[in-house]
Amino acid sequence: MVKLRVTNPQALDHLLAILRSPERTAEFVCQPAIWEEIKRLAEVHRFTAQLAWVSSAWLPASEKAWRDQTLMTHHRRHAQRLAALRRLVEALAQERISYISLKGPLLAERFYEHPFLRPASDLDLVVMESDIGRAARLMLQLGYSLDESFPWRIHRIASHHLEFRAAGSPEIELHYAMQVGRTRLEPAQFIERSVTWKSAAGFEAQVLSNSDAAFHSCLHAASHAFRRLRWVYDFLSVARRLTAGERRTVCGLAQEHGQTGPFAAACLTLQEFFLESSPLDCGNFPLPWLWRPLAATHIRAMVDRVEGGGNLQMTSTLFERFAGRLDMGRIAGTPVKAAQLAAYFLARMLRTHTYRLIHDPKPGALLATLPE
Repeated sequence: MVKLRVTNPQALDHLLAILRSPERTAEFVCQPAIWEEIKRLAEVHRFTAQLAWVSSAWLPASEKAWRDQTLMTHHRRHAQRLAALRRLVEALAQERISYISLKGPLLAERFYEHPFLRPASDLDLVVMESDIGRAARLMLQLGYSLDESFPWRIHRIASHHLEFRAAGSPEIELHYAMQVGRTRLEPAQFIERSVTWKSAAGFEAQVLSNSDAAFHSCLHAASHAFRRLRWVYDFLSVARRLTAGERRTVCGLAQEHGQTGPFAAACLTLQEFFLESSPLDCGNFPLPWLWRPLAATHIRAMVDRVEGGGNLQMTSTLFERFAGRLDMGRIAGTPVKAAQLAAYFLARMLRTHTYRLIHDPKPGALLATLPE
């Protein structure tokens, strides 16, 4: 992957200023170099449609084509993802497979005023691990393919989801665990607390409860070291809608599962980039290890590393990967947790590489070994 460099260090702050106060578009749109960098960073951080929407009234005629194309593309993709999701959840329900729809177009419908402005590159579903074999075979019946070379016993260690693809459909991630760092959260409790959402597209689906949605959105952002600001904005958007009781529940979940570090880090990220305090009362959560002396500097460095890829596995250099793991260690909370996290990633890497050396991974190995 070619690493892109920010040509204007203030461009990200300019973008966020426009999202907060759209009239500020007029300050930057007349400066082509700055405006193009703002649009590029909007794409990096998944705010392109939102930028096109809020800036519309201040755009010159030369930018109207970009605005129209952006909004129409996002609207079409949102409708396509809803249609694909409807097909999937109705098939799961028919087979009596318990599931949850994570993130994606239904999170946008629940917590965003204009759902199509929040992009979704893929669709995420969660099932019980005991149902993963049945769910995977159902996906194949629906025309999706699963191309993985590790058998189930190895894949389960290296990942917490299966990836399915089909022509004309977004990629589907079928999760059998909800994971941040080395913490693996079993789906059962979340499925038990799930609620039914009636989509504007005319179907019903099981989704996370409000409290669980806030809890998961924060952990999702943290699991990618806050590299896409859209993800931490999801957390903010959900948390804003919570009742006082739901907010207490989220803080309780963070403490119960040992995730106070990610929540404290998310609060700092909201303050640094969105100039907002967290709607949750995380004031008594200890600041993660190594963040105390240079909190703002650390946050900026983490977000800047999005230029190498939002996924820690897709970064462009060995340094990027090391820096990403260091970010995760900082978020973990304490030196002990950071060491445990490092040991977890190292053990996982050694296990998969050892398997490659001893065996010859073959496509189809995962499907053949999935539990019945």
